[in-house]
Amino acid sequence: MNKKVVRYAILWFSVMAIIVLGFTAYAYMSVKDFLDETTSTVVLIVGVVVILALGIAIAGVTAFIIAMNKDKEGDEKQMANVIYGSEVAKELKDQMKQEIEVIQASHKRVPTLCVILVGNNPASVSYVTGKERACAEIGLGSKMIHLDENTSEEKLIELVEECNHDESIDGILVQLPLPNHINEKNVLLRIDPDKDVDGLHPINVGRLHLGEDGFVPCTPQGIMELLKRMHVQINGKRAVVIGRSNLVGNPVARLLMNENATVTICHSKTENIEAICKQADILVVAIGKAKYVTKDFVKEGAFVIDVGVNRNEEGKLVGDVDFDNVIEHVSAITPVPKGVGPMTITMLLKNTIKAYNNKESI
Repeated sequence: MNKKVVRYAILWFSVMAIIVLGFTAYAYMSVKDFLDETTSTVVLIVGVVVILALGIAIAGVTAFIIAMNKDKEGDEKQMANVIYGSEVAKELKDQMKQEIEVIQASHKRVPTLCVILVGNNPASVSYVTGKERACAEIGLGSKMIHLDENTSEEKLIELVEECNHDESIDGILVQLPLPNHINEKNVLLRIDPDKDVDGLHPINVGRLHLGEDGFVPCTPQGIMELLKRMHVQINGKRAVVIGRSNLVGNPVARLLMNENATVTICHSKTENIEAICKQADILVVAIGKAKYVTKDFVKEGAFVIDVGVNRNEEGKLVGDVDFDNVIEHVSAITPVPKGVGPMTITMLLKNTIKAYNNKESI
């Protein structure tokens, strides 16, 4: 585009220069016999000055057009490439809010989430507060149970069983991590699979791997929703997932396979990881290393989902992908923050409403 503008500018200058030169020459030849030597020189100088002024003016206009066009292209590319989970989450929350309003209008009880927090881990307290706020935002019922750090495993399991039998509770979430003296697996096994809105019970894990209906972990579910918003045709595509955790890597790989993608899982021990990632049409990064993935990992035109949340030396939140380095090479990418993070809590709300609907339809 810039080269085209420059060509037109040169052509326009040439045409105008010829016209000015021709006019100056014609005028000079017509009146030269009536002019003294000084006046003739002035006429010629004026012609040259006019041509130079035209050149400068056309060059300035050309530079302005190129600069404006470059900014416009940059803005359009930025708008087209960045998928904000915060915006998608807001749309989904608005839909869920309307759904709950319909339930309330029919004078039925509203769906309710119960979150159990053990101890005072600052990050966990923050997450629980965020979940409580999200519930209130859409009108979802919430019950927050905060237990002492020294609560025994037996006491916690007893509480989980009480929630299993409480008909007013539709979804149960035990905030992780738990204190070291409590075995997480033992606790998660005791949650009713039909109230396991975090999707971590072995029965729900099995349902996911069998392609059956169940509860899917919230972050992988949010990732799939973002891929839909990217308008990705997953069927038949090559997908690479960096990370193999049971919270993100493994379940999102299974979700992609259930959509007929060809999936490779990479991790810290994978050899030639850059070459493998470079083959991916869809790249999901959940390795927990700040700015680990650069453009050398990314296939031109790939779709990139950044799950990482890290703090750099300045304390700024950054992802596992070097966003600025990668953005010009991809079709779409999620930022950090405001990318995958907001989708996790939103999917938790969605799972709670699903648990409610499953119960009410019985």
